[in-house]
Amino acid sequence: RSVRIKRSKDVVKFKVRCSKYLYTLCVFDVEKADKLKQSLPPGL
Repeated sequence: RSVRIKRSKDVVKFKVRCSKYLYTLCVFDVEKADKLKQSLPPGL
């Protein structure tokens, strides 16, 4: 698995590549995005 984080002025997108699908989570709150980024495991 791998996670890519794309930032624009409005939204932060977390793109998670799994074996079959690419999952995209769009977060519109910057504080929630930072909290989510900190909660990711370090090996990801």
